[in-house]
Amino acid sequence: MTDNSEIQAALDSRDWTGAEVVTDRPRAKIVHSVRLPAEWSEALEAEADRRGTTPSRLMQDYILAGLQQDSAAPEGTVTISRAALHQAIDAALMNAA
Repeated sequence: MTDNSEIQAALDSRDWTGAEVVTDRPRAKIVHSVRLPAEWSEALEAEADRRGTTPSRLMQDYILAGLQQDSAAPEGTVTISRAALHQAIDAALMNAA
């Protein structure tokens, strides 16, 4: 077993001749917290179970897919739900009459 004086000597050493520069270290992971309604949380956990993964990994997949979709969209493109599209079409038809 190494005693404390050997450990301190190693820490105090200024000889860097055997040192190695590490440039390919993994990037740090950052935690972002989100609050979900209970029913969303239950649905997320059920879907993660169905896929054999964790809710955290599933959220990562969803976020990455959303970011990739947004970056592929042409400038000025807006994504809306199908229901909102139908409402907009109905309103345009009503206004045209």
